[in-house]
Amino acid sequence: MAITVYGSNVCPGTLRFISVLTENGVMPNFVNVTGSIGLLKEFVTFRDTSPLYDGVRGTGAIGFPLVKLEDGTYTRDLNGVLADLGIQARIEYK
Repeated sequence: MAITVYGSNVCPGTLRFISVLTENGVMPNFVNVTGSIGLLKEFVTFRDTSPLYDGVRGTGAIGFPLVKLEDGTYTRDLNGVLADLGIQARIEYK
C-alpha cells in the first residue's frame, strides 16, 4: 500500500508514525509541510475545511500527521492504517 504522510520533521507524533512504518518495511512518501510556506498553506486550508479536523480546530493542536491512502482518501486514524498494513504496533496520540 502506497501512503503519503503529511506532517513535520519536528513533530514527535509524525516521526514516531514514520519510524513504525519504516521499521516494518513500509516506506511512506513524507511531505514535510513545515518546510515550505506553500505546503503549509495547503495543509492549513485542508485542516480548516475538512471534517477530519472537526475535533482539532480551536484546540490549539495542529493535527499532524495526516495520511493519504493509495486510493486518495485521507485519514488521521494512524492505528487503523497500521492494522490495514498488518503492523501490530500502536501509536498513542491525542
